[in-house]
Amino acid sequence: MSAPAPASVGIVAVGDELLVGAHPDLNSPYLAHRCVEFGRQVKRVIVVGDDEDDIAAAVNSLCEENALVLVSGGLGPTLDDVTRHGVAKALGVPLYESEEAWEEVQGWFIRAGRPILDSNRRQALIAEGSERIPNGFGTAPGFRAVHPSGAVVMVGPGPPGELQGVFDAEIAPWLESHPPDELKRSKATLHFGDLPESTFAETVGEWMARDANPLVGVTVKEGVLSVRCVATAATQAEADAMAAERAGAIRGAFPDRYLGDEVAGLGAFVGARLAKAGLTFTVAESCTGGLVAGALTEAPGVSAVFEGSFVTYSNARKVELLGVSEATLADHGAVSEAVATEMARGALERTGARLAVSVTGVAGPGGGTEAKPVGLVWFALALRQPPGPDGAPGVVEVRTLERRWPPLGRQRVRSWASNKALGLLLEGSRELG
Repeated sequence: MSAPAPASVGIVAVGDELLVGAHPDLNSPYLAHRCVEFGRQVKRVIVVGDDEDDIAAAVNSLCEENALVLVSGGLGPTLDDVTRHGVAKALGVPLYESEEAWEEVQGWFIRAGRPILDSNRRQALIAEGSERIPNGFGTAPGFRAVHPSGAVVMVGPGPPGELQGVFDAEIAPWLESHPPDELKRSKATLHFGDLPESTFAETVGEWMARDANPLVGVTVKEGVLSVRCVATAATQAEADAMAAERAGAIRGAFPDRYLGDEVAGLGAFVGARLAKAGLTFTVAESCTGGLVAGALTEAPGVSAVFEGSFVTYSNARKVELLGVSEATLADHGAVSEAVATEMARGALERTGARLAVSVTGVAGPGGGTEAKPVGLVWFALALRQPPGPDGAPGVVEVRTLERRWPPLGRQRVRSWASNKALGLLLEGSRELG
């Protein structure tokens, strides 16, 4: 059998909860996504339960096929956390208690003000001959070792927040210093709001081919579409130029949806932009139940411009708090363009804000009709122009928008609606700011 390509990677995701569907495997997609930055390609992922023999078999299998194997999960203190045991069996070495690892474990509990139990010593076990991988984000250190096949095996924690922190702090620097070839690579990252992945692919899909250079990949999370461009060239200058050129072309294809190079989340981004522009705003929500307001408050300093929000589920509260007409509700129903308009206008008038967005819809799973099915959501964006030269009040303009999303669950409809409302606020902020 020929030696595996230096760039090939295998992943082992460990956990009974993954096999029974109690939790999705979030680590493997993340690791595969990040490995591309370093010129490495994941060839196969194996999901196994908390069984020592199964873990060892998975590691052995992937080590025969790949130059690097990444293992996540099963590093806790309980008896069913046997990842370290399974990996040690694959390596053909015993485990031992690392003094450095034990100090790290104790330090975490001391800082957290929590008692240290005897069972936590289990988390200080690493394979003989391996190198500890510190975990500054949780209680479980990992380790790095060389398999008899020559493949490098890295073991990390299971909680996604911990794994991602460890990857940035420990694994990424190792990958950077151990490139699979002599080529140079450069990465450019862009973030877009309210941009469907299908629209992106339809516009720039040819750049997403597996053999493209720069290689373009996308992920979508919480309303933000993140684009990664990784260019490969003989020199660093050439790679940097290729990545920058492709990123510029992609940014130019969606100028109205571009957020920035570094974006923590859509709500935080929009809230920060409103605060920086000094634009006061308010939110009137029905089906989203406060999700829009909650997302916006992720931005530090947003309290300077956030005038408050209205969560009006019942018709009575829409009338009482926002001034929605009872006649409008009777004639059109709560989920309608007319009610969305009056909600946004009422919120603007009651707070004196410059911007207001309203959301009203049918999130499901019940409540839908043929005329107003689950997934139907109406939005309104109210904008108050600056006062005129003569001091006359600024003109208020209200725009409306309808969306009909597939009935794929209450949570998804509410999330889609929240993200769209944030996108409308961003649109308004760009116009007024």
